[in-house]
Amino acid sequence: MADDLLEDDPYARTERGFRSVSLAIDAGVARVTLGKPPANVLSVELLDELARALESIEYEREVKLVLLQAAPGSQYFSAGFNVRETVGENAYSVLEGFRRATDALVKCDKPTLSVVAAPAFGAGAMLAAACDLCYVGAQRGLLRLPEVLGGSFNTVAAALLPRLVGRRKAFELMLGGAQVAPAEAERIGLVTKAVPDDRLEAEVAALVQRFQAQSAPVLQSARRALHQGLDIPLGDATLAAEDVYLNQLLASEDAGEGLKAILEKRPPQWKDR
Repeated sequence: MADDLLEDDPYARTERGFRSVSLAIDAGVARVTLGKPPANVLSVELLDELARALESIEYEREVKLVLLQAAPGSQYFSAGFNVRETVGENAYSVLEGFRRATDALVKCDKPTLSVVAAPAFGAGAMLAAACDLCYVGAQRGLLRLPEVLGGSFNTVAAALLPRLVGRRKAFELMLGGAQVAPAEAERIGLVTKAVPDDRLEAEVAALVQRFQAQSAPVLQSARRALHQGLDIPLGDATLAAEDVYLNQLLASEDAGEGLKAILEKRPPQWKDR
């Protein structure tokens, strides 16, 4: 019976063998889809597959953007953890899986964008916020951090929130079990942009096109420099960025093409190498 249900599930099989997520790479964009609607609960299985999907992108040199989204028909971007898996002997497995998935987002060496077209609760909200860019629907893209109200707390939120919104706002959000409206989430830096729901798809498409028009190694080098400097003193961060620029970016063909195009007053012809 279970096998029959899986065969009817359009997300039960993908070309890379995942059952709870899907990964499709086309025209420089890797679309990673949470494929367990309606709630996209972050089970141990889904988190493991999400981490493996993100880790596999590391070797896709042509990828210019990783887009994290929910499957069509989802009522939530993600409703967070499967609560039954967060207690007792299963707690370590789900926390380890969540840490691995968020680490994979940070370490994938490609720009990342989450699209939150429906509510994101708890670990789902932190998964979206862990991306470099986060676009949310201004009407439905509610973010909520309710764990403390249910006798727990989110481990990734404890580490990530102060880096995103500052110490005092992080305490308010996490200790208060806060519900954050999209406009407020944008104001405090929890998300990049709140977009009216009826324009969200078009704005995301326009952003994707801007990334597709750029050079993969240039984008990757710039992102690498940003990430290396996030939590170190300014002088050290500048030296780290210089190292990326001189020893990585300038070794790419596209760096030379970009300069040549400027001098010749023409659009660059990127080779993504």
